[in-house]
Amino acid sequence: MQYLQSILSKKTKPSAIVLMKMSFSPLSQLRTMNKAFLFLFFLGFFVASCEKDDICNEGTPGTPRVVIRFYDHNNPSQFKSVSGFSFKEINQEKAYRILTGDSTGLPMDLSKAYTRYAVIVSSNDSITVADTLQFNHGDRKDIYSRRACGFSAEYRLMDPPITVIGSPTWYIRSTILLDSIRNEDQAHLAIYH
Repeated sequence: MQYLQSILSKKTKPSAIVLMKMSFSPLSQLRTMNKAFLFLFFLGFFVASCEKDDICNEGTPGTPRVVIRFYDHNNPSQFKSVSGFSFKEINQEKAYRILTGDSTGLPMDLSKAYTRYAVIVSSNDSITVADTLQFNHGDRKDIYSRRACGFSAEYRLMDPPITVIGSPTWYIRSTILLDSIRNEDQAHLAIYH
């Protein structure tokens, strides 16, 4: 007690009193350091084991569609728009896409070596199946994107790229522009009609 009174009489700061009064033994210092080390170790382990959000962004490309450009069969260098046409995948409920321009993208059923589409012509008073086209594809290769997005497939158009089922009415011929389907940046197939 006299020790404290002598220190207080010298008008020292209270924090200095506490520091002078405390005595650290080497064993207590070692325990404190071990606790701090263990805390930092477990904190680092916890942070390192956390996973980033597994969200597949909307812009992440999946399996690409076959991009088709339509050309005039009388003038092969000239694009030719289609209107009143739609492509309906065979054995599917709904028409996939109604065409209004000179290009479209069609998804392929990669569980088989081909995908069949009916080309449907619509006019004011009737709906007619113009042609049934079989798109021939193969050499599928699955590419892992990341856990949230899974796999996307790359594949190739085979020769001939299109086989007409039945007698053609609208379709004249087709040409492969780019046989490897990796993205949708360029046209893969030209259809002349």
